[in-house]
Amino acid sequence: MRLILVLSAALLAACATPQDRCVRQAQTELTALDAKIADSAQALARGYRTTPATERRTTLHLCAWPREPVLFCTRHTPEAPETRVAVDRESEQAQLDRLRTERAEVAAATATRIAQCRAS
Repeated sequence: MRLILVLSAALLAACATPQDRCVRQAQTELTALDAKIADSAQALARGYRTTPATERRTTLHLCAWPREPVLFCTRHTPEAPETRVAVDRESEQAQLDRLRTERAEVAAATATRIAQCRAS
């Protein structure tokens, strides 16, 4: 499924005009910054961040296939669920304010780059 998404994205990128590619490239930093702001605001609103489980356990089980009567299969499962880590509200708010200030600066620079892309 991921392969299909990657291939379709590559095909769409190949079909884009040079102006569209220039605009999209100019917006990458702003998009990444927006994602960081959203993550920080969500963590501040909830009061915690979640960290995904990194340890996995492999289990062996029986599975049936159309051609084979019985076949052994493996399944990878997380050992523990996601864990919640409390955030320091003051430092998280300071980080969020810093990110929003940085976003204003990056948005101005991005607007200039987009204007240059459209002018060419």
